Amino acid sequence: MNKLNKRYLTIQEQIRTYDHEYYILDTPSISDREYDELFKELHHIESEHPDWVTSESPSQRVGIKPASDFSTFKHFTQMLSLANAFNEEDLKNFHDRILKNLGNDQDINYFCEPKMDGAAISLIYEKGILTRGVTRGDGTLGEDITSNIRTIRSIPLRLVGSEHPFPDLLEVRGEVFISKSDFDVLNFKATQNEEKVFANPRNAAAGSLRQLDPAITSSRPLAFFAHGIGSCHGKEFIDLQEIFEVFSSWGLPVNNLNHLASSITECHKYFQRIESSRDTIPYEIDGVVFKVNELSIQKQLGEIARSPRWAIAHKFPAEEVFTEIENIDFQVGRTGVLTPVAKLKTVNVGGVNVSNCTLHNLDELTRLDPRPGDGALIKRAGDVIPKMVEVIPKKKNRSNSVKTPKKCPRCNADIVFNYQSEWRIVDTNTSKLIKRFSSHYEAKKFLDENQRSKFNISEERLKTPFIKCSGGNNCPEIFQGKFTHFVSRKAMDIDGLGQEILFTLINKKFIKDFSDLYSLADHRSELEKLERFGERSVDNLIQSIRKSASVELHRLIYALGIEEVGETTSRNLANYFGTMNHFLKSSFEDLIAVPDIGPRVSSKITDYVNDIENIKSLQKLLNCLNVINPDLKTASKDMKFSGLQIAITGKISSMSRDEVKNLLITEGAKVTSSISKKTAYLIAGENAGSKLDKAKTLGVKIVDAVDINNFINDPEKFK
Repeated sequence: MNKLNKRYLTIQEQIRTYDHEYYILDTPSISDREYDELFKELHHIESEHPDWVTSESPSQRVGIKPASDFSTFKHFTQMLSLANAFNEEDLKNFHDRILKNLGNDQDINYFCEPKMDGAAISLIYEKGILTRGVTRGDGTLGEDITSNIRTIRSIPLRLVGSEHPFPDLLEVRGEVFISKSDFDVLNFKATQNEEKVFANPRNAAAGSLRQLDPAITSSRPLAFFAHGIGSCHGKEFIDLQEIFEVFSSWGLPVNNLNHLASSITECHKYFQRIESSRDTIPYEIDGVVFKVNELSIQKQLGEIARSPRWAIAHKFPAEEVFTEIENIDFQVGRTGVLTPVAKLKTVNVGGVNVSNCTLHNLDELTRLDPRPGDGALIKRAGDVIPKMVEVIPKKKNRSNSVKTPKKCPRCNADIVFNYQSEWRIVDTNTSKLIKRFSSHYEAKKFLDENQRSKFNISEERLKTPFIKCSGGNNCPEIFQGKFTHFVSRKAMDIDGLGQEILFTLINKKFIKDFSDLYSLADHRSELEKLERFGERSVDNLIQSIRKSASVELHRLIYALGIEEVGETTSRNLANYFGTMNHFLKSSFEDLIAVPDIGPRVSSKITDYVNDIENIKSLQKLLNCLNVINPDLKTASKDMKFSGLQIAITGKISSMSRDEVKNLLITEGAKVTSSISKKTAYLIAGENAGSKLDKAKTLGVKIVDAVDINNFINDPEKFK
């Protein structure tokens, strides 16, 4: 080894040390100018001797652009999600479950960490050298973003220190984030350059990691904290505390707010301490993570679905933010119903920029009485839709109250008022109210089964109506809404037909009816000339449409967009009638006989199948489809949840809400969104809120979303 080569290796080691001091320890020992001079010398040597350059050189942080989109990489061990706690009771229940699973009352130490609001990644080191960086992806497969990971200064390309030998393979789990101050600077620069600003630091971090040009990632102020370990070959660890101590000695950044707690009570005190200082912490966090410290106990506890039994995320309460109401608009839905929506001065709530807030209906509009210029308190928790909690009236020159429109804001058709009624059974002698019904059918049936001479029916119109556009398909909002619903994932599931493309096809008159979608291949040359279209995109779209032509009956019924007919009702109808022909020939009396379908829904379906234009359109569509009818051989009595009403509330981390619903419905359950005495079970996830309280009051059996797989597999254990 000659003198220059020795100098080259020395400079590398010096730069790694200085990087560690600056990015990890926050105690730089040299000036920026001295550091820059050292880097300049490194570049000079490498320009003279390019054959000396290796991947771990500090100069190699910005790699070459990938040829196309990122390739996928299978994680050595699955990157799991975490179950959530929202209060001290949830935290205690987590601790109790651990003790129950262990079968003893031993002391448990918990490792406590702030829950970073960034982008999860996995770093792979082989003999101390960074060889791969991968996004979390779906937990099993992630995107290989090694070139971009190498640009993050706080991530060592080569581990440092000699106190602990480097493992043959080390998989480090952690979070990439952008500090609050760096985020403000980033958006300020974007504004100055007339570029799009980022919504929040989390989105900025995630978007920066997925840039195809590493130079762009390098320009972003990304940082990293290690928070766990995946696979490790060549070294054994006892607990998390040891892991993080060793990580620090290797130059891996670890959060200095981490803490070891000796009890669940101490965990709660840590949560309160972090929550109270949240605003002073230089980066965004949305809670605290508690993990069983000892790895042997973690292994013993194992995991459920996609979350470990030995860890939980204690989320901060919902955020409430004050903003100003700019206007009140009315939006038209696919069924023609108009919904009042508040246009807000954009405000960040829970990490999301909010500029619109639905007011749901005229009752809510009347109750809150929001007016342009008023202040508003907006609440949002997790992924929940923003809610207007309170209106703070403007003190001076307050605007007039919002008037119900007389014309549709989209097509100028007349607005019609739809009043709902209830039918009351009254004792003719005493005028005493006997019973209320939501339909005349139910009331009359009650009379038929009792003494007609003593009772009569009176209709009482409910005070607050809902309003509808009378324009039908002539209203572009209704027409487009129907098509958007038809192609959606839960319906026909036609990939590649986003709203913009769909609306383009409608405006260009390529599609006037559902069946027109299945003849788009005849217009290939015309489609390729449209904006956002090309040969490849047209091919993909046509292929997706062809694939959708083979459709299950319940999905097709749902896709038709019949009022009041949701996913569960569509499945019930498909299972009852068996074919589309039998369904279309059904009378009101046939429909009312279907389990869990009442007179209101039956009336809506009857109106649909008796509409000549609907039937004409449907017949044309059926000529394009291969409808897969359900297997009616399965006896409903053999289904696990036959006849049971099951409600779901809150966010479920282990699987999607749709997956849960489908699993339950397949086993005969009626999945509802409301709680009543008829509800057999409530599956409670994150942000369960008032539904959970009501279920407890009514004595409904509660199933923790963490146990969802066990419940579906063996519901008997939850009785």
